[in-house]
Amino acid sequence: MQQRIRQAGLPECNEVGRLFNEYRMFYNQNADIDAARQYIKERMERHDSVILVAETDVESDQGKDDCNGMPSSHGLSCTGFVQLYPSFSSVSMGPIWVLNDLYVHPDYRQKGIARKLLQAAKQLASERGVLRISLSTELTNTQAQALYESEGYAQDTKFMYYELNV
Repeated sequence: MQQRIRQAGLPECNEVGRLFNEYRMFYNQNADIDAARQYIKERMERHDSVILVAETDVESDQGKDDCNGMPSSHGLSCTGFVQLYPSFSSVSMGPIWVLNDLYVHPDYRQKGIARKLLQAAKQLASERGVLRISLSTELTNTQAQALYESEGYAQDTKFMYYELNV
């Protein structure tokens, strides 16, 4: 099985939206495919985020939708994505990215796709002059924590993070 990572664009918003809906359901949110697709479309149209998508060669799954939402005749299917939100560091006086979403469809986990998405995000950030990528994950998500740490992410021990729901 071959994987290819590339930046997603508007033609992929339906498939990325499908994966985004599944991602939200993983975090105990109600399914809402239309709203998920609209959210992803708006991020793409407004250039609010950078979304990388994993295309996986699934020749044995002929007829599945490809990353363009069309029946697959070339054996590629969207199997995962990472969404990065641009921000800035005042202290460093430079751009940073917040890795807010990383998701791989359950049928394709443990095949290195999440790692390749993280590596592609790092490469693209480096090419674009981004100083660092920040992320957070649930305290109980030890599998994700192990992946992040194996890719060089370090747990912050200097700062405490707070949130205010409004």
